[in-house]
Amino acid sequence: MLANKPHNIDGEELMPQTATGDGVSDVAHPVVSVVTPSLNHGRFLRQTIESVASQTLGNFEHIVIDGGSTDETVSILRQYPHVRWVSEKDDSLLAAYRKGFAMARGQYVVQCCVSDGFLDRTWFQKCVEVLDKDDEVSLVWGFAQTMSEEGWLQNVSFQEFFNDPPPQKREFLSFWLANGMCLPEGNYCVRSEVLKRYFPNEQSEKHFQVQSHLGFMFEFMVRGYCSYFLPLVANFGRTHHDQRSQRLRSIEKPAQARYFELVDNYRRELLRGKTIHRFRNCRSEVVGEIGKNELWSLRRKIWRHKIIRSRLLRRDPYTLALKLWERIKG
Repeated sequence: MLANKPHNIDGEELMPQTATGDGVSDVAHPVVSVVTPSLNHGRFLRQTIESVASQTLGNFEHIVIDGGSTDETVSILRQYPHVRWVSEKDDSLLAAYRKGFAMARGQYVVQCCVSDGFLDRTWFQKCVEVLDKDDEVSLVWGFAQTMSEEGWLQNVSFQEFFNDPPPQKREFLSFWLANGMCLPEGNYCVRSEVLKRYFPNEQSEKHFQVQSHLGFMFEFMVRGYCSYFLPLVANFGRTHHDQRSQRLRSIEKPAQARYFELVDNYRRELLRGKTIHRFRNCRSEVVGEIGKNELWSLRRKIWRHKIIRSRLLRRDPYTLALKLWERIKG
């Protein structure tokens, strides 16, 4: 056997392959495509697949892009005939995502890492209802909850939105310009054409090849597309000892810093009248813009969000002390 070929736990050489089946969904004409990148996290895979399969929306496809795992991943995939999958070495996580998006046939795409899953069984259905009804919306998102490696549910992200929801659609722009908030990639449901057009590729800035989600979020916002928030705890994101964010922290942190730098630059250019922000509908048609006479109002909204929605004002002293201690240690 060649050393650079992927093998399973029994020593069999794993050739690039794709398995398909009808299973729980009509894969010939799916409405939603779920794309899951995977590499040697078979211990979480079954729960992820079953959380997707339990969705009330039956017309979906689940695509797993496995990077040539050597654990039990492939043997588990073979037990789920409705899952479309490929197992072969990928050059990067970005390449895996691009491969999955190329395979996706749904009108809408949801990303779900192999260690994550969904808590609300109606999530896909509710997202599709919004996207089908409102041409101005190109992405739907909700709350995400943390899960420990052992399976214990923990904190819900952005809990303040339960009592004070973020602005919707066009009004979200001022909120984003104020804080650069990146929408939770583990639950948002986005129009396929928008995702495929603006998700980073091999020609994108290096930082966004590392943090491809940030690259897509920046393009989504500056191109003028609109999102819609549903106040539901949609998914869980699992923390575990070998997760990517810990292993690659040294290269992901600079990518995050670059993202916030670009948001700041765009805000300055917009408020100075050096660029025009145009809003687009789901067909990428321009449906409005922020004129020069509206810049003062936009500036006020941005500062309002910066002050009133400041995390310093919203967090209790104990939580702030914990965060400070984590920064000192890390």
